[in-house]
Amino acid sequence: MPGQLPLPRRPLRVSMIQNAAGGDLAANLRRLRDLTAAAPPADLLLLPECFARRGASADYRAAAEIIPGALCAWAAELARRRRAWVLAGSLVEKAGAQLYNTSLLFDRRGRLAARYRKIHLFNAVLPDGRAVRERAVYAPGAHPVLAEIDGWRCGLAVCYDLRFPELFRAYAAAGAHLLLLPANFTRATGRPHWEVLVRARAIENQAFVLAPNQCGANPADGVAAHGHSLAVDPWGTVLADGGARAGVVSATLHPAALARARARLPAPAHRRRFGRVTLASSGHGRAGRRGCPSAAP
Repeated sequence: MPGQLPLPRRPLRVSMIQNAAGGDLAANLRRLRDLTAAAPPADLLLLPECFARRGASADYRAAAEIIPGALCAWAAELARRRRAWVLAGSLVEKAGAQLYNTSLLFDRRGRLAARYRKIHLFNAVLPDGRAVRERAVYAPGAHPVLAEIDGWRCGLAVCYDLRFPELFRAYAAAGAHLLLLPANFTRATGRPHWEVLVRARAIENQAFVLAPNQCGANPADGVAAHGHSLAVDPWGTVLADGGARAGVVSATLHPAALARARARLPAPAHRRRFGRVTLASSGHGRAGRRGCPSAAP
């Protein structure tokens, strides 16, 4: 159970970079350098999904790189310069004939500490009729990835993974204190769902969630990102919200908040696991006091 595992010994200072990446790689990296330079001292810097470039499917294919590549070197240098862990939200990884939407974690010395390939790929038609089809570019990842940052056990995910609570429950069962979710979450779905889902993942798993998101529109297709990068504590309280524009979103995560949430409501200890699910029907089961059939055992 999460509550039975040791908690981190010290707070974690975090800064999320919310940017509006376009199609010009060099210009995007210059803006990111300016934003990271403006961030306060931090133990962990987080970039959003597609941090270096947004565009059309052909642009993503053209940007693919074998790891380690140029963007890996850029992120590693940022980690060394800031003496901080860096979550390079996601880039296009080339591995053989496959492309992956891959999130990379670098330690303070710029060494690659973890690699997570996005498992759930977004394929949907937005309310305005525009289609977003990640499967046209990427192959899905196969495995969850857990990493440790200065004693904080962290589960890695990317954007659309947010809608699949079983991934985050697996991280919680493995002792995660912190869930990292770089995103390019659209405005169309973000307005009704983003904060609700981010807070839900924090509450149900009694863990902090850090969700750096893109803002502004993708210049290739006009699809706007929601912004509102979020830091949420294990009780579901929003510690910081990035609003709609580019900027730096900072917070300090305190281990005591983990202890308080888990002591106040020890829900993981009450978890039940289910096997076969049966469908109740009017012809089976015992009628209850009000004449309703009881659920099948």
